[in-house]
Amino acid sequence: MGKITRSLVITSLFPKTLVSWDDLEGTVRFLEDSNFDVGQGCFQQGCFQQGCFQQGCFQQLEFFHPPGRDKDIKRLFQSANFSSILIAVPSLKGSNLSLCSLDEKERSLAVDIVKNCLERAAEIGSHSVMINSGSIYSDMPKRAEPARGEILSSCDAYYNSIEEIAEFRDKRGYPVALLLEPGDSRVHYFQLLGPTELVAETCTKINIPLYALTMDVAHIRENFEDVMASLKQTLPWCSHIHLCNCVMDDPLDPFYGDKHVDFDHPGACWAYDDFGKMFGEIKSLYTERDFTISLEINCRAEDNKAWFKDVIAKCPWFFRE
Repeated sequence: MGKITRSLVITSLFPKTLVSWDDLEGTVRFLEDSNFDVGQGCFQQGCFQQGCFQQGCFQQLEFFHPPGRDKDIKRLFQSANFSSILIAVPSLKGSNLSLCSLDEKERSLAVDIVKNCLERAAEIGSHSVMINSGSIYSDMPKRAEPARGEILSSCDAYYNSIEEIAEFRDKRGYPVALLLEPGDSRVHYFQLLGPTELVAETCTKINIPLYALTMDVAHIRENFEDVMASLKQTLPWCSHIHLCNCVMDDPLDPFYGDKHVDFDHPGACWAYDDFGKMFGEIKSLYTERDFTISLEINCRAEDNKAWFKDVIAKCPWFFRE
């Protein structure tokens, strides 16, 4: 079995960290210093304390925070001994810009956002920047299904964006990987790169160092695909997987689609035990390779920290080698 890195997507688990420096700092200190009762799956009581990360606890944070405190973020993460991934997706989605846009001005603006995130990641010490392809649709909500020719043209635009971004990164000497997270293509966000066949097709055409996939099991389900079949097909390019849930059986449910619901949410595709089994199947794919497994659940509780303690107590399987 390869080494497992356990990661937290704190943009979802602790959503106030997206905008508040006090919440980002407080969350990191909370994760660094607190005692958590995570049941028999944990290596030892209090294993989140500083210096114990080699014993199998969370080693990485996936985050976004507005520019302006990057030096402070660097010091914060270093002092808490967390590696990190800077997520560019909030900036891209928030600007309604796509790396696959057929409008050259819009595509160029999206490229500039990722370049800025690369600069920030290098300053902070983040080893990767996470991106999405963007929507194939220039107008929302969804219009008619795009033709194959339009999809291929959008893929070409995406290739151009990645080449420009990688050239910028390499000229600056930034040791930062690009991680594409394929997204929901059929429910809410209509991402170009979501369907597994198309994702695999694009990966075979991108010959760029430090470029890889982060597969999200909820996004796979939102594309009406089988999770393990998709993970097996994308295995050559993927060593990072998000454990994330969704509601897909009832389109009238207010949490239908890409809402990152809790693992015990009524009507969700999977329960906590299902994810435990899925984690076991995922580990079987990586018997000779290192990989990262991430928790990504949207917190909707008033007491974020108490909710998080409850979450990790329900998934002791996450801590077992």
